[in-house]
Amino acid sequence: MDKKQKDAISYYDQFSKIYDWLSPKWYYHKPRVYGIEELALKPGNTILNLPVGTGQNFEYFQKHLKETGLIIGIDLSEGMLKKAKEKRDLHNWSNIKILKGDATQINSDYLLDNFENSLEIDAIFCDLGLSGFPEWENIIDNMLNILKPGGRLIIMDWYIPQPTIRGNFIKWIGKGEVDRPIYQYLKNQVLNFTLNDTFNRGDVFVATGIKK
Repeated sequence: MDKKQKDAISYYDQFSKIYDWLSPKWYYHKPRVYGIEELALKPGNTILNLPVGTGQNFEYFQKHLKETGLIIGIDLSEGMLKKAKEKRDLHNWSNIKILKGDATQINSDYLLDNFENSLEIDAIFCDLGLSGFPEWENIIDNMLNILKPGGRLIIMDWYIPQPTIRGNFIKWIGKGEVDRPIYQYLKNQVLNFTLNDTFNRGDVFVATGIKK
């Protein structure tokens, strides 16, 4: 792990204390509702949420899963994981497993180390992570690799290709980049690609793809 990544983890450990205040649920409500609808979740499904952050997606997932199946939340920040666990425990949600993990290492070997061989990932929701992750193309490849055939990968993130004051602020507070061609890369790796880039004044997108 290089110094830049260590610094980012340390930053998010501290940021987690005020994350839900500075990035409230209502701010991303519309793209989250849309993106999670695109997952087409059914009771009993297994979904991976990477990064899990403070667990803001849990209640959205549960509306579809009805507290069945399995929600796997992975993050590298202990601070974020603590907040996610607090949300899980507050609601006594027993179908949520929260793990510490490096997004660049989430692959089939990681699943074998942490779950039974029979585990199948029906859907993956990757929100507000790829704009900050290193090796983001490889992470998309790994997510598609562990997704079952016909499973859905939904990415929600920022895309501001031209420099703006807002873009610079998002980069500063999120310690990431806002001009990565994330959905453009996904488009060439999946079937039935769709894009909705109308959220947050056109700066937040939700991209959907089905594993080939």
